[in-house]
Amino acid sequence: MQKQITGSWQVWALFAVILANFVAQIPYFLHLYYTPQHPFPELKSSILMGSVLVVFLVGFGLLQKRVKAGWYVLVFYLTVEFLFYLWNIIGGVLHGYGLFFHLSDRDPILWVVNAIGYVTFFAAGAFLLLLITRRRELM
Repeated sequence: MQKQITGSWQVWALFAVILANFVAQIPYFLHLYYTPQHPFPELKSSILMGSVLVVFLVGFGLLQKRVKAGWYVLVFYLTVEFLFYLWNIIGGVLHGYGLFFHLSDRDPILWVVNAIGYVTFFAAGAFLLLLITRRRELM
């Protein structure tokens, strides 16, 4: 009998980390951009972030149901997310800021949000590796 990887704690832990990154955007917005005159994010930004969240949730849901498309959606999503953070890290190094330069921020809210972003980078890479190496089990 094959082990159910989609129900494993690793998959759910990676899911939680990536979901936490979306949740972290709320205090990030409130801390940096909220004013009584500007109480909500721009509609375009909200639609984009909401769409990205839906892609992730749909891919994860389909993976849980062992629908082949779920694997492909998640691989696409995680690849884009991993490369986004990798590009950000490489850009920081190329501009002289060093690795994980956001963690030098003294603002506790921004530090936590940035730390969640870096953990998400590693989680996306680990999740992607898990999906690729265990493809046959998942499809």
